[in-house]
Amino acid sequence: MQPAPPDLEYGEPFNKAFDQIRVGVDLAVEGFNDVVSQVNEWAWLIGPAALLWIKHNIDAARRGLREVMDRVDHALEHQMPVLSLISTSFRWVTEVKTPVSQLSFAISEPIDQNLVKWTGDAARAYADKAVKQRAAVDESVLKAEFISQWLFKIARANVDYAVELASIVTNLAGKFAQAAVDATTVINIPWAIDTLAKAVGDIVTAGLDTLLRIGERFVDALGNVRDIATQVGDYSKLPGGRWPEAVRG
Repeated sequence: MQPAPPDLEYGEPFNKAFDQIRVGVDLAVEGFNDVVSQVNEWAWLIGPAALLWIKHNIDAARRGLREVMDRVDHALEHQMPVLSLISTSFRWVTEVKTPVSQLSFAISEPIDQNLVKWTGDAARAYADKAVKQRAAVDESVLKAEFISQWLFKIARANVDYAVELASIVTNLAGKFAQAAVDATTVINIPWAIDTLAKAVGDIVTAGLDTLLRIGERFVDALGNVRDIATQVGDYSKLPGGRWPEAVRG
C-alpha cells in the first residue's frame, strides 16, 4: 500500500480543520445572537437586578468568543503559508535529498572495471577527487534532510494549532446552540446564561492553554534557526560554499 501524498496526509487535515473553524464560527455567532434575541424578547418580564446579572454573563460569553475569534482571524491569515511550508518540506526530500543521495554510489563506483588497475599520480589524484565529491554529496543530503525536518516541525505545530482551534470553536458553537435552546422560556434564561458563561470560560481557558503550549513548540522550532545557519554556513565539505571541482580548467 502506497503512503498518502504529503498534501493529503498533512495538508488535508489542516484544510479540514479550517473548514470546521469557519462553520463553527458561523454557528457560534448565530447561537450567541439567538441567545441575545431570547433575552431581549423576555427582558420586560425580567427584573432590573436579574437583567443586569444576565447582561454580565452575556458579556463574559461575548469576551470569550471574541478572544477565540481573534485567534481564528490570525490563523486564517496564515493558512496558505503553512500549506506552502508542508509542500516545501517534502520537496526538500523528493527534489533534493533523494536525487542527490543517488549520486553517492555513482561517484565512487568506477564506470569501467579497468579503472581499478589505474596506478600512479593520476590514480591518486582521481581517488582524492572522488572522496571529496562523495563527501560533498553526503553533506548535501544531510543538509537537505535537516532543512526538511526543520520546516516540517514548524508546519506540524501549525497543523496541531489549527486542529485544536477547530475543536475549541466547535465546542463553543455547541454551547451557544444549547444555550439558545435552553433560553426559550423566561424562567430558564438566568440558568441558561449562567451555564453558558461558565462553559465558555472553561472552554476558552483550557483551549488557550493548549494553544499556548503548541505555540511554544512553534517558537522552539523557530529558535532552531541558529542550527540552520550552522548547517548552511558549514563549508568544510563544500569549499567556499561551492561544489568541489573534479577538474580545474
